[in-house]
Amino acid sequence: MKKTNKISAALLAGALLMPAALPHSADAAASNIKIFIDGVELKSTQPPIAQGSRTLAPLRSIFQGLNAKVNWNQKTQTITAYKGSNTIVLKIGSKVATVNGQKVNLDVPAKAIKGNTVVPLRFIGESLGQDVRWNAASQSVIITTTAELTAPTAVTARSLGRYGDGRDLQVSFNKSSDEGYVDHYRLFVVKSGTPFNASMATSSGNKYTTVLPTGANQNVTLAANATDSTGETLKSGQAYQVYAVAVGNTYAGGKIELSSASSAVTLSGGTAAGTATAVKATDVGDYRDGRDLTVSFTKAQDETGISGYRVFVVKTSDAASFNQTSANAVAAQNYTSVPKGSASPSVTLTGQSRDTSGSLLQNGVPYTAFVMGVSASNTPANNTLSAGSASVTLATSGSDVSASNVTVSDVSDYGDGRDLRVMFDRAANEANVNQYRVMVVKDSKAAGFNINSANATTSANYTAVNKTGSNLVQTLNASVRDTDGDAIRNGVAYRVYVLTVGSGTSTSTNVLSGVSQPITLGGNNVGTALTPVLSDSGNSGDGRDLLVTFGRASDESGISEYRVLVVKSASASNFNLSSALGVPAANYTVLPRTGSNQSTFLNSSTRDVNGEPIRTGVAYRVFVLSVGSGNANNNADFALSGVSNPVTLSNGSAAVGVTDVTAAVKSMTGNASDVEVTFTRAPGETDVKEYRILAVPSSQSGSYSLANANAASSYTPVAAAGTGQVRQALTAGSRDVNGNPISNNGAYRFYVLTVSNNGANLLSDRSNEVTLSEAGAPAATNVRTSASGQTVTVSFTPPTNSAGTAYYNVMLVPTNSASAFTVGQANNVSGASVKYSTGGNVTFTVNNDRDAFNNPLQAGVQYRAFVLSVADGVRATGNGLSENVNNDFSLTN
Repeated sequence: MKKTNKISAALLAGALLMPAALPHSADAAASNIKIFIDGVELKSTQPPIAQGSRTLAPLRSIFQGLNAKVNWNQKTQTITAYKGSNTIVLKIGSKVATVNGQKVNLDVPAKAIKGNTVVPLRFIGESLGQDVRWNAASQSVIITTTAELTAPTAVTARSLGRYGDGRDLQVSFNKSSDEGYVDHYRLFVVKSGTPFNASMATSSGNKYTTVLPTGANQNVTLAANATDSTGETLKSGQAYQVYAVAVGNTYAGGKIELSSASSAVTLSGGTAAGTATAVKATDVGDYRDGRDLTVSFTKAQDETGISGYRVFVVKTSDAASFNQTSANAVAAQNYTSVPKGSASPSVTLTGQSRDTSGSLLQNGVPYTAFVMGVSASNTPANNTLSAGSASVTLATSGSDVSASNVTVSDVSDYGDGRDLRVMFDRAANEANVNQYRVMVVKDSKAAGFNINSANATTSANYTAVNKTGSNLVQTLNASVRDTDGDAIRNGVAYRVYVLTVGSGTSTSTNVLSGVSQPITLGGNNVGTALTPVLSDSGNSGDGRDLLVTFGRASDESGISEYRVLVVKSASASNFNLSSALGVPAANYTVLPRTGSNQSTFLNSSTRDVNGEPIRTGVAYRVFVLSVGSGNANNNADFALSGVSNPVTLSNGSAAVGVTDVTAAVKSMTGNASDVEVTFTRAPGETDVKEYRILAVPSSQSGSYSLANANAASSYTPVAAAGTGQVRQALTAGSRDVNGNPISNNGAYRFYVLTVSNNGANLLSDRSNEVTLSEAGAPAATNVRTSASGQTVTVSFTPPTNSAGTAYYNVMLVPTNSASAFTVGQANNVSGASVKYSTGGNVTFTVNNDRDAFNNPLQAGVQYRAFVLSVADGVRATGNGLSENVNNDFSLTN
């Protein structure tokens, strides 16, 4: 199969200037010239005409004959054609055309004849990547279309070996060479050794998995109910091969292209535990400890491989980093076991319940609950961890003051906050409630939003609602912003929290509700384009560098066109539907609906919405406005997408910024050496001098810009010498961009600045958020006592990993005070009240030794033993207290 003929602007320009672009005899009548496309004669009301040594042919007829789409702008006398990923722009009377954003000079300008636009024939064919030849004998132009749709390549399949069904089959493949012709991909799973071809792929019904184009190579894990090509559910022990099929869009005529088969893979597994869902943590009492907390969840759909569940309570500040590995490592005393089999599993914790760090649950601390399904095979790798619950903070006093049952609905078509109605149930006891605050959070950030986030949200970014004694319904206003400070708009997915503000002055009395369901605003008449992606993909220093990619609206039936609107990043948070409707035609780019997702370069004359030319050194974002096909001019006939990522054009530099910036906490020293930053280098590193890793406090990261990065003097440099991914650990003395040491007192996001040799630097997107944690010495376990007469011996098991522990302090606490004994109290025990140990047994004697409160040990009094792991101050900086277990004893005289 021939590959699509991609012609560069330079080569195309050369072809157009050839003296014999389309030779024909001087006495041949131009009207006798015939045009054939793939052997079929093209009929047109406007025949080709001769002009000098050139043949001019009707553009619309030939473009439509080549399955291209044509758009005519009467006002600007401009014709734009689209075919696959190719975009051609011509203006009547101009000798300059634009092909995929690049200028091409014509020695014969396009002209209008009786309402038909005619242009050099060779330009028509070759600008769309077609083969154009002249046959002098028959006085004919022969156009042969080249292949437009190519099959995916490098299909691989592997078994994850856990479930014994389709969830174990992971398939990767390289995308088609030009996804402009791809509507979607289909993955066919075929029993190994079974014949399979394109005809069978066409007639196999729906026995495949659909994968949408993303612009990148694909890595897909199938679903539990995935079937093979015969309709049988995938199962363990069967060998399979996988084929990937590219299904063409309208430009490719709906054709399909079949890949080669993957290597055979045999699924294994079937022992993985099922996954709990819909985890909810609720404050149900007023004991000021674990008895106030009830955790409920929906059981796994299939409990066959489960022995039971474990409920984990995690400080919300640590929830973002809590994962399967973390859950498997939690000590038994720090989780609650729940048996399987209940239709609606739920557990109320006890006064002795602890969070995963070993601290007793207490009021005023935000917590997030997780549930792990424990594999019946007792294999940690086969355990499965749920998503976290909404954050909950146990009330400090009195009855629960949390708002509940938060729901949202789209009630209007303004394209701003007036479309969003919020309903919630008031707190059960409003005596200590001052007000409620409605907080709109982007869905992508809702899982990490907690009581600390809510308390830190400024008044400009929430809606205050007074208590009324009844449940509340609040429609927001046009100026409402989300918690990032961005205006509410169509096309963005949101969730809503309600913060109950206590009547005191301390934020510790505030309580955060559970989260609402997700909602994406949109007009009734017009579909919303998916949030666009913007990239700097050229070196012209103007609009030709901007590549805009976006997903089409799910329903385009009511759409006449899309408008691409380029907005300065500094103004993007204030840009809304009303702003978009006020932009004049000269300041946006019109794209027709195509039935497919779109990707297009802008042109050199593109201006931003303020009418200023696109230029280097300015940060831009892009919106896409869906324009209705009706005649009404109201907000319901338009829909505005979400905002793209920011891009700052480089000044003709070949430097391309880094991607995939992530950060992780790899150790627990409590300083910057805990952090490792990973990113993918700039392709080829052409013109790259070095990279700079910038630590930005999370509170500043939303507005951090290229200008800020260029001015930063505190960063971690990385040499530009290599390929692929960089993994860079910071040093203990690393500082943030403000010059402050990176410490365990704050949350950070990381950027990477690509430093160009010519000064045109590029700033990456920000990383995920990380919070450093102070390392603590692990606690001793299995603390035991053996009393005989006047003497008691205390023994214990040191932790498996005792690195960071200097020694152990053993102490006795009267049993009636033991339930409230904390690590803080243990840290203050000294002198004759504590026995020193390096891991061995210690002995206490009545009348000679003292308890933890410095009282002499007495006969007949019940005591309980504790062991404090004392940190060495280097590898660990916090002490760890053993579990409060019943090892009670009493002595005699």
